[in-house]
Amino acid sequence: MFDIIIEEGQVVDGTGKVSQRADIGIKADKIAAIGDLAHQTANRRLDASGMVVSPGFIDIHTHSELEFLADGRAMSALYQGVTTHVTGNCGMSVAPISKESREQVQLGMAADSYGIEWRWDSLGEWLRLLRSLPIAINVAPLVGHGTIRATAMGFDDRPPSAKELEDMKGLLRQSMEEGAFGLSTGLVYPPGMYSDTTELIELAKVVAEYNGLYTSHIRGEAGTLLDAINEALTIGTESGARVEISHHKAAGRLNWGKVAESYALIEAAAKDHDVTFDIYPYQAGNAALGQLLPPWSLAGGTSKLLERLRDKEERRRIYHDIIHGCPNWANYFPIDWQDIRISSLVSCDKQWMTGLSVEEIATQLNQDPVELVMDLVYSEANQVSMVNFVISPEDIEFLLPKPLAMIGSDGRAVSPDGPTGLGHPHPRYYGTFPRILARYVRDKGILTLEAAIHKMTGMPAAKLRLHRRGLIKPGYYADVTVFSSDKVQDRATFADPCQLATGVEWVLVNGNIALDRGKQASTRAGRILSPAHII
Repeated sequence: MFDIIIEEGQVVDGTGKVSQRADIGIKADKIAAIGDLAHQTANRRLDASGMVVSPGFIDIHTHSELEFLADGRAMSALYQGVTTHVTGNCGMSVAPISKESREQVQLGMAADSYGIEWRWDSLGEWLRLLRSLPIAINVAPLVGHGTIRATAMGFDDRPPSAKELEDMKGLLRQSMEEGAFGLSTGLVYPPGMYSDTTELIELAKVVAEYNGLYTSHIRGEAGTLLDAINEALTIGTESGARVEISHHKAAGRLNWGKVAESYALIEAAAKDHDVTFDIYPYQAGNAALGQLLPPWSLAGGTSKLLERLRDKEERRRIYHDIIHGCPNWANYFPIDWQDIRISSLVSCDKQWMTGLSVEEIATQLNQDPVELVMDLVYSEANQVSMVNFVISPEDIEFLLPKPLAMIGSDGRAVSPDGPTGLGHPHPRYYGTFPRILARYVRDKGILTLEAAIHKMTGMPAAKLRLHRRGLIKPGYYADVTVFSSDKVQDRATFADPCQLATGVEWVLVNGNIALDRGKQASTRAGRILSPAHII
């Protein structure tokens, strides 16, 4: 007898192979049988006739650490069919931190803490706290280079001393032992932007000791894209660490089309080394508004930045560099202020700005847009985020079908009716995976269904070396998504982003029904996943 039988579905198993009709029998948390189970008994049968049955989607690029602590329902993920989030990307993880670095890390992440008290120091302590809470989906943590650097040496714009580098290695090694799947970098954000290639190679060597993953928001996605890609590839080959390039794109209109060259570099490197990348299906990114300020102004952390914005001479210099640039900084030049929309900020009296472009706000206030940006960064203590329209739709369509591409939202697990649903987020939080299935599989035919599912399941599971996940296969954990290929649809837009996706009928997490006929169930069966070197 089975606990659950999913019957009459079109099974897309995550390998990329052609789908087939079959029943799936589930016992406890595992897939126990696949085939004709019409005469078998079960506590519950799910009629999936006319629907697709696939592994649960694995979002390889998210920032959901605090969201899981504040609200474990993860509605935006579940309604997309996502069963696993990889957290701690772009060099920003919530651990390891120290008493001295905690405040600066919080401010540096430009993160809403939802009133959460950061009462942990190590990654292991944060994971123990997370394990004590009911969460709806699985979590696979990365550890952030920026967090490690801030803890070891603050936000200084300089190379580490020999001792500081050893301290970073020690923090990294401890985090890998405690459950990190690898190291992430955010080389356009402080303090990661102040590191050099040698430092990153040395740290990636520690990751390689565990056959872990080096995943990178590279040093530039605009004018320096090709140099930044080469740096990531060099770090991988010199250290031996496997490489994942985050949210690959060519940012800024002047750079559109460069992805043909960048992909050629990745493809050539992948012949001899494990190199892949992820991508989200939107023309806009999402980042801290402070990213539009020159790197030198961010050195020393948020307190130093605010001092510089108060100083008339320093402020004039910042103004100049936002418009004209400065050495060793690849911004989205020239910046079109229509393309930059305010996503979230702290002050109650400024909430009317969310969803509007910098140009629209500046016009209403009769203010220079650059002055407006500096004023917002100052008044919000750099806790303001933007949605920036810098990506070519043709580039997205070029990259998506490539065999080295996976899908990552760069979003967060939020719930529109809870504490994490505040603000005006990027629609990718709510719509990434259904958007792939609806727009690029069903409507445009750029991807086959089997190829798309592989990029969302079996491929990221293999990249992460997840134990018995990512495939519909006997003995594998029963993370399963059932959806209508005709009805699956993202509803979130840039104008109205907090809209749950539709068309996903059932989601099972570790054998438990988490989404039941398109509605969230009360059970939260998500787990903290362990990397292969710990299992």
